[in-house]
Amino acid sequence: MTLFRCQHCLGEQQAAEDIDHVEKILPPGYSHLLCHHERLEPAGDMENFRAVLKLQITTQEQVQKWLEDFQKTSALTWRKSRTYPDSGRYNTYRVDLRCHHKTYSASSKRTKNTNCPATMFLVLKRFMSERKSRSGNPHIVEGYFLNVNLRNEHNHGLHTADVMRWRDVSNDTIEKLQQLYRSGHSPSSALKTIKYNLQEVEGENYLYACADRAVCPDLQFCYRLYYKLFPKTLTEPEEKDISEELFRPLELEQSWEMTAVTDAPAAYTEDVVTEAALPIISTEAQHFTEETEPGPSAAEEVVESLDGQLDEIFGVLKRKLNEDASFTSPIRAFVSNFYQIKTDTALQSSLFCFGKVAEIISQISVQPAPALKRKAAGRRGPGRPPKNSRTEHPYCNSRSEETPQTLTICLQEESLLEKTD
Repeated sequence: MTLFRCQHCLGEQQAAEDIDHVEKILPPGYSHLLCHHERLEPAGDMENFRAVLKLQITTQEQVQKWLEDFQKTSALTWRKSRTYPDSGRYNTYRVDLRCHHKTYSASSKRTKNTNCPATMFLVLKRFMSERKSRSGNPHIVEGYFLNVNLRNEHNHGLHTADVMRWRDVSNDTIEKLQQLYRSGHSPSSALKTIKYNLQEVEGENYLYACADRAVCPDLQFCYRLYYKLFPKTLTEPEEKDISEELFRPLELEQSWEMTAVTDAPAAYTEDVVTEAALPIISTEAQHFTEETEPGPSAAEEVVESLDGQLDEIFGVLKRKLNEDASFTSPIRAFVSNFYQIKTDTALQSSLFCFGKVAEIISQISVQPAPALKRKAAGRRGPGRPPKNSRTEHPYCNSRSEETPQTLTICLQEESLLEKTD
């Protein structure tokens, strides 16, 4: 039995209550002291309740180990919602936890967020090994330094497939994956091995077990763990020639094509071809003259020329790879992308597009930013002229200077002249 009722906190009525639903989610190997219990309305297959527990734990490492074991037995996953510094007088560790089904992001349509109100508060009292505690708390006197305030008020199920697939991968499963990676497995083959072993262990319950992400992780997690264990480091080649490792698949493919084309038994050396490899010309074909004898076509000459140029290109790449470490990453990407091309059409399209990206980028010109114009003092700067200096349109009703004088205007001018005289 891992759960005991507290004689100091529980009354007679609470001491008679059924607490089996609390004990079945607690991890074995620990002595839990129940100081408060309040049963709530159940939600689905989960019995909700509130409880205050105390444990005989003195260090933060032991608290983390208990929390890990509690998540295994209860099938619950907790996330940190608030932490506190280790600067108090009475507490050495304190953390507030929330159910992982209460998240703050919903970027995708399928989300695990149910706004679950379940919380758990862990408070570890300071343990003084040099002297005896002078606290009057009977729990501290008995050695119960960890206080657990559990509000088990979940609004979702616990053993459904939609909930189990959001669980964290357990440490045991991570160790199995790491062991398979070190033995030479890829992420996909390691996942298949774990599923096969899980099927042998679970038997008929395999369909329920494979839905649990804690024991059967997804492929994306396997790849992340693989690249975390074997990171891609860009280091200079030391004594070993890296080009031999990179171009080995190409050489094997070329040698396979040569053996598939040549059916006659021929003995090859590095620079010498024996007589067994030479073509045998029969006497029946000696009546052909030099004019009628077929020579190498233009297509064959182009193929031979390109074959030599390819040898030169790969020779330059090998030399750059061995001399300059900055070529390691581009050549690795080139080899990786080459083997990802599955069809001849895709390969031809990639060859046509090779080298054209730099030309397109060079043709793109950037417009210079316009300089700021500062208004000169004392005069009007360049720009839109004032309204009084604009020329009017011919269809406007403004009076022109060349308008002929009327009789009224002439009489007015004469009257003005007479007054001045």
